[in-house]
Amino acid sequence: MKNIYLIVAAILLFTNCKAQTPVKSLSTDSKDIWGAYYKDTYNDLDRYVGTWKYTNGLTSLTITLQKKTMQHYEDDYDSYYEDVLIGEYKYIENGVEKVNTLPLLVGNSTNTYKHNISGNILVGPQSQYCLGCGAMDRKVVVGFMDPNRDIMGFEPEMIFQRADAGSVQKLKLNFRTTSGQITIEGQTPAFTSYTVPFGEYLLVKQH
Repeated sequence: MKNIYLIVAAILLFTNCKAQTPVKSLSTDSKDIWGAYYKDTYNDLDRYVGTWKYTNGLTSLTITLQKKTMQHYEDDYDSYYEDVLIGEYKYIENGVEKVNTLPLLVGNSTNTYKHNISGNILVGPQSQYCLGCGAMDRKVVVGFMDPNRDIMGFEPEMIFQRADAGSVQKLKLNFRTTSGQITIEGQTPAFTSYTVPFGEYLLVKQH
């Protein structure tokens, strides 16, 4: 009987904790409520899930994106849960593989935010990221990391937008940095660009 009471108490405690977690919209609400869950209420992130590939002759960029729900984020100022888009990539240049982080998606990652692609900033027509967008257009902005190159001063980001053509599912990618490289006087930087070049790519969904 005592065990039954303990089980019931644990269920009630779990249910009560869930009830006290306010659910907010990832697309419309600011992340300013401690302990809240910022949910992809309109399933915007789902539109980017899958494997996408850009090809130009012997050069290709393959990106696989996955959606992770209710991931815990915490730093010195905030603590909340959110739905996140994560991903990894492979870049081949002139037939030579330059980088391949796709195997990192196999299995369960211990830290969502350590993937080389991660983020969930949804932007619409009112954003500077989406100038010229239609009323229902949405883009998603995510962060980027290169496991082989850490360039001081660069703040790289990938901006994805669906660009379907008929029955062909396509993804437009704008890969850029929002800040310039920091150099130290008397020192030559080891790298001035990432393994994957900045620029615009049109990727096709793979099946």
